[in-house]
Amino acid sequence: MAAPMYSDCNVQWQPDADLIELIALANKLGYERVAVNNFIEDLRGGKKEKDKVTIASPSDIKLKEEELKLLQIRGKFEQLSRLTALLTDASNTHKLSTPEVQAYDILAVQPTNEKTFQLACSTLEIDIITFDLTERLDFRLRRPLLKLAAERGVHFEICYSHAFKDSGAKRQLLSNAMDLVETAKGRNIILSSGSNQAIHLRSPYDVINLCKVIGLNPIQAKNAITKNTRAVVMHAATRKSCKSVVSASMVSQLSDTDKWVLEAHNKMMNGSDSEDDDEEDDDEEDDDDVGGGDDQEPKKKKIKL
Repeated sequence: MAAPMYSDCNVQWQPDADLIELIALANKLGYERVAVNNFIEDLRGGKKEKDKVTIASPSDIKLKEEELKLLQIRGKFEQLSRLTALLTDASNTHKLSTPEVQAYDILAVQPTNEKTFQLACSTLEIDIITFDLTERLDFRLRRPLLKLAAERGVHFEICYSHAFKDSGAKRQLLSNAMDLVETAKGRNIILSSGSNQAIHLRSPYDVINLCKVIGLNPIQAKNAITKNTRAVVMHAATRKSCKSVVSASMVSQLSDTDKWVLEAHNKMMNGSDSEDDDEEDDDEEDDDDVGGGDDQEPKKKKIKL
């Protein structure tokens, strides 16, 4: 069995020198995939040019290939781009579908009220819902909404570096994280650093132990930085691809006008099978004729796989 691929889906975008230090330490600790996060506090903007929100392109927030080579990266390493939007008003969520936002590898939102939380769970085409768990949430984490989001492939993020602010923030984060894990029944939970300083990064094994503290079982704890993070990346890839729907019906439920299609298909398949059988019989007779004579041993029949 291949070794798990440890991922940190939230390393804050920093000036080049600080970002290099963050990614270098993350790779040294054993992470093989890191998402550099561009946090947008306001999607609203204004009509005036000076009030419009400028969103950096994904290539601008990631390290260049030359910079990665200088870090002497060990083994495989994948660098992704991520955008997280703070949702304060549901009327501006349409901007999440703009080309500059959709260009990012991973798309996340941070709801701030009941309305934006419901929208994130039920409607928005996103990959991650994140929270500021160091503060008391202004909305209730209801199980039906979390279940609906999980069924849509959306994951819920807990950022552990926020607990390093002070002891009060740590207590509030642990309380909110345990509430989230219990309400979601441990489904679709990921743990990320959310760090903007290298000193706040922790190794994958330390993160797994933290997952156990907040109520995840050993399997769920490991999945929070391996399997679930891989599912986030796959969900992001499919979100950008074309969507299609397949409908299936019981044969007994088909109308008379539709049954003839199935009957015609069956006749066509049966006809092709009989033609194949006739060709096999002809091949066997030809082999017998070529073998002619009692002294010669009959050739072995060819079996088509």
